[in-house]
Amino acid sequence: MRLLLISHGNMAIETLKSAELILGTIENTKALGLQPSEGPDDLMKEAQAFLDAGDNDEPTVVIVDLLGGTPSNVVVRLMAQYPQLQVVSGLNLPMLIDYVNQSLLGTTFNKEELMEAGKNGVIDINEKLSSSDDDDEDED
Repeated sequence: MRLLLISHGNMAIETLKSAELILGTIENTKALGLQPSEGPDDLMKEAQAFLDAGDNDEPTVVIVDLLGGTPSNVVVRLMAQYPQLQVVSGLNLPMLIDYVNQSLLGTTFNKEELMEAGKNGVIDINEKLSSSDDDDEDED
């Protein structure tokens, strides 16, 4: 299984660096960022270079930052050429950590689990701390 992260600016690149800070090197992974001086065709060429360098029979997970933005529009164009792509939007660090966990376990890729991890990573910390304080008071 391979992973391609694509975002506006450096978000994908820096998210990968953050994940590798926590987990170590993540093999078979590429992060691309659309820079202000680039256009969709530049991003397309970079993505195609990564996709063409691997085994097109193995699944490639693609996580983009935002549905409807240039990175996701480029990936939608690529999906016809690369049917093995499994594409999700909403890139965040919990999603990337879940992807690595799935890879390490050697299980079949579970897209729903990946999306759930991304959603569950969004937490109102004020509410969580407030609930924790309320629980502590109930125990007294």
